[in-house]
Amino acid sequence: MIHIFTITARNYLAIALTLGKSVSKFHPEARFTICVADGVEGVEDALTDPNHRVLDVSKLLSKGEIDDLAFKYNITEYCTSIKPAVFRHIFETEQDVDLVYYMDPDTCLFSRLDPIVESSPNKTLYLAPHLIDCRIEDSHGYPEYRHLWEGIFNLGFCAIRRGNRSAEIVEWWDARLREYCYADHLDGLHTDQKWMDYAPVFFGDVLEIVRHKGVNVAHWNISERPVTVIDGQYFAGGQDLIFFHFSGFDFKGDLLTKHSPAEKQREYMVGPLTNLSRSYRENVKKNGFDTFITIPYAFGTFDDSTPITQPVRRLYRMASKQQIYTEQFKSTGRFYKIAAQAGLLDRSPAARGNYTKATVANLDAKLGRIASLLRVALKAIGFRRYAQLVKLASYLGRFENHVFLLGSKRDS
Repeated sequence: MIHIFTITARNYLAIALTLGKSVSKFHPEARFTICVADGVEGVEDALTDPNHRVLDVSKLLSKGEIDDLAFKYNITEYCTSIKPAVFRHIFETEQDVDLVYYMDPDTCLFSRLDPIVESSPNKTLYLAPHLIDCRIEDSHGYPEYRHLWEGIFNLGFCAIRRGNRSAEIVEWWDARLREYCYADHLDGLHTDQKWMDYAPVFFGDVLEIVRHKGVNVAHWNISERPVTVIDGQYFAGGQDLIFFHFSGFDFKGDLLTKHSPAEKQREYMVGPLTNLSRSYRENVKKNGFDTFITIPYAFGTFDDSTPITQPVRRLYRMASKQQIYTEQFKSTGRFYKIAAQAGLLDRSPAARGNYTKATVANLDAKLGRIASLLRVALKAIGFRRYAQLVKLASYLGRFENHVFLLGSKRDS
């Protein structure tokens, strides 16, 4: 028996339901579960498909564990941090399940998954690399060097077979993600998937590196796996398209992803790929995308609607290493009071937008003015002090290094 699961927040349920319908089409015999990371409150009526099991995160972790993970991690980090817990839950509660697949909610099947595992029945862990082809010229549409931070393997897919090392894999992975499932260039971490760079070393004897070009086709590898169609069947790189990963998909326009420049995408957004993307966009819309996407993330604010910004999450992550906090999401909680006293809470539109570039008006003009001021500073203080100032700015650019604002004893 195989079990396929995905993890999503409520606002992405239309996407998860689209994956589920593709599972029902190509694997009607399989069990399929949607784990809703921020609970099922308010969406119960939409989750009535008899072929889709629904798993509330409260069945996996205690309230204290959920509050800690959901507060210190953003939505993507949190959803990926509970992945090992779902694997553990399935293996412990369903003894007839031999093979468990995880698939991101924005993946979609176009044929059966069998070719992934049929030639390696004695393997336990199945991982798919971002890229397969070695090219002397770095000609991929999405540069190779980015995967050196994101991870060699893409964990939008993985599979674990029940075996003598499956529990060890899950427990090791889970232990790391409890503390280190965030994305940070300086720390060299990218949520759950960067950790699997260790897999060939730690679990090489039971690891199968999936090299089928129809597995996990996405914007980052489309240049080595061009999509074609013959008699209604999609192919990628000359092999059956098993599933496509619509990472960063553009649901409002006509692009494939938000992660690559539009002009670059127009080189490959032609013919079959254009039709495949259009069909996927239509199916997701039919499954209620416009309604679900408006549902607020349950762990996005304190209980008084104050936004929990990324700086606050990062400060909490550091502070919680020194002391235990409870009732993190409550305005009566200790951490809220400390953050409020320190002046770290912000209810502005920019805070609700998490201080992205889009929340800064006239950004280019402001950057130009800053550049002019820095040129003046260079002349005033000399290059030695200017270089030291830049290094200091780099250090303070990480909010983890501002934990002194919370009155931490370590930094007082």
